[in-house]
Parts: sequence; C-alpha cells; structure tokens
Amino acid sequence: MYRSIIEIKRNVPHDLLINLRIVAENAFSNRAGSAKNSSSDPYKFVFKGDEDKFGCLEVGMLELEDKYDFLKQVNSWQWIDDDDPKENCDILKVLAMPVY
Repeated sequence: MYRSIIEIKRNVPHDLLINLRIVAENAFSNRAGSAKNSSSDPYKFVFKGDEDKFGCLEVGMLELEDKYDFLKQVNSWQWIDDDDPKENCDILKVLAMPVY
C-alpha cells in the first residue's frame, strides 16, 4: 500500500481549506487514474492505493509540487510505502532540496 498524507496548517480558514481540498482531490484524479481522499479529518488528506494506483499517486504529487499557494498552507506531507519503508520520505523536505 502507498499513501500520500498531507496535513494542512490548523490555522487555515474554513473557506480556504475547502479550496485546498478541491485542489488536492483534482491533483489525485489525473491521467494515470484516481485516488480518493480517505481521511475524515478536514485538515488531513490521505490518498492511498496499491500498485495499480502508484502512477496516479505519483502524478498527483507532481501536480501539487508546483502549486506554491497550496504548498505554503501545508504543515507536513509524507510519502509512505508499506512494502518498502526505506522509501518513506518527507515530501516537503525533498521539495526544499536545492537542485544543482
């Protein structure tokens, strides 16, 4: 199982939170497939799937990484690979790495 877990800052106003949810859900419904948000917490988005959803999850993350207005509202973003834990990572940390 693969999971992309995005936690939004708790001080984000409700109307902005709704827009962020829409942006995230649209990103994870893409040309590679669709993964639904399985979180019941309004400040946490959990998109998950098995091998058949891997491409969809990857494309969704790529779509969101270019959305600065979205990213500045994110408190944490984790990639979890249940089958290979060494692949787990902090997406925000990866995005902050300089490219030389």
